[in-house]
Amino acid sequence: MQTINEFMSSPVIEIDGQMTVEEAAKMMVEKKIGALIVKEGENPVGIITKSDMVSKVVAQGKDSKGTNISSVMSKPLLSKDQYVMRSEANEFMLRNRIKYLVVTQAKKIVGIITAKDLIS
Repeated sequence: MQTINEFMSSPVIEIDGQMTVEEAAKMMVEKKIGALIVKEGENPVGIITKSDMVSKVVAQGKDSKGTNISSVMSKPLLSKDQYVMRSEANEFMLRNRIKYLVVTQAKKIVGIITAKDLIS
């Protein structure tokens, strides 16, 4: 049986919740990723994805330069331990209708996994 740590991407890229959606979008393009972990101080509090940006900013006509990430991020941050089985993580993601899952070790973020990672 395969655990999710075999499929995760690491390290995870983090961004401060006070940054703008435009800054987050530029970072995603530069790093070629689809999601960023949002932090307030040292605490991870949510996740911002390309889908969040499209549905909560672009589609609603909001200004990406004037919108803070913390106002459009998905929360709470959902996670699973790195030694969880691939099938369990997949079921969890389907049940919660999420495309990105934070991977932890002793409650510390060590990676991120996508729905695509689990089916490849």
